[in-house]
Amino acid sequence: MTAPARVIRDYLDAHRDALLDLTADLVRIESHATQPEGVDAVGDRVCRELEAAGYATTRARGARVPPDRRWLEEVMMPGFDPARLADHRIARKQGRGTGRVLLLGDLDTAFLPGTTNRFAFHVEGDRALGPGIADMKGGLAVMTYALKTLEATGLAAPGEIVIVLSADEQAGSLTARPVIEAEARGADWAFCLECARDGGNLMGARAQIGAGRLEVEGRTAHAGSAYQKGVSAIQAMAHKVLAIHALTDPAREVYLCVGQIQGGWRRTAVPGHCTATLDVRTPSAAVWAEIEAKLGEIAGRVDLAGAAATLRLASHRPALPWTPDTDRLIGIAREAGAELGCAFGVARSYAAGSSAFVGPLGIPCLDGMGPAGGDLMTDQEHIVVATLAERAALLATILAKLGAGAWTR
Repeated sequence: MTAPARVIRDYLDAHRDALLDLTADLVRIESHATQPEGVDAVGDRVCRELEAAGYATTRARGARVPPDRRWLEEVMMPGFDPARLADHRIARKQGRGTGRVLLLGDLDTAFLPGTTNRFAFHVEGDRALGPGIADMKGGLAVMTYALKTLEATGLAAPGEIVIVLSADEQAGSLTARPVIEAEARGADWAFCLECARDGGNLMGARAQIGAGRLEVEGRTAHAGSAYQKGVSAIQAMAHKVLAIHALTDPAREVYLCVGQIQGGWRRTAVPGHCTATLDVRTPSAAVWAEIEAKLGEIAGRVDLAGAAATLRLASHRPALPWTPDTDRLIGIAREAGAELGCAFGVARSYAAGSSAFVGPLGIPCLDGMGPAGGDLMTDQEHIVVATLAERAALLATILAKLGAGAWTR
């Protein structure tokens, strides 16, 4: 183990309890995007820690999507006014080393208000469980303590470290995107603190993701006395759902899911209207364009006489590509891991997150820098407690290497 790695490991070994305590504090704060007070509380808690390590913190509000894409807001946050979203947080600090690094984290979680009443933070053996602990409050703790380690040990850090903490990642990052993109321009490298996957893998590439709303119009009629006059929008939708799911092709990393359906107004009436929301994931923009065209064909097809459909589709997260510079960054990360005795793989992910917005800017990025975790968005969401300190040490060591000029050697 090299001297810097040993200093980093020793500091974090002495702060393992504090790392878990910070994680617990964050998990106990409910912070669905529609709970702005909770999202703000998480942001305040993290920013206090960063300010104690010498970071200047500010708030930011991203612009809303254009009017022709406002339907996305309703898909992402039904019935919620986007003007009520909490602020995004930005933190920055000058370092003594070379380069500019961007760190990305999320303040909101996928768990609906009230979840902590049935699924509170707790520890079971080597795991800690709770809503949002893997995605990604454990990652916020890892990031915070990696930066505190660099400050406390005096190791060289990159010339500037900038942090963007999003308030609406689980709601599609519709307002966070311009904030992230603005701070990403000029960055040399980026790291995202979502949890490590499949036992500890980082993520070198992530999918392009979008959402759709499919609406089918039929004709309402009494289900008994006027059945023949009716045209069931739900029946017509059923044909389209099967066709949409048939586009899924795991071998090509293409995934489509009709996740919600609403139709009809009572049992005794042929339903005249039906709406479905779609999740679409592809490995690239080119494949996205192909799937978009096929979805248009499905929407335009007449599956039931008298029924018609309209489709709205938008990609709200571009793909994070795996490039030669990704491989260079992986090489530095593996060197850091070897010095710490920390082995890991690097995988492609079919999910997407805040790292999506640095890919089109050509910035090498590694995601999954948080603790090893799993069972996301379920009542078994967890992290492996020991990996909190391990991943904080890994991030701190990578940053120290970058600050010392590892990229240019």
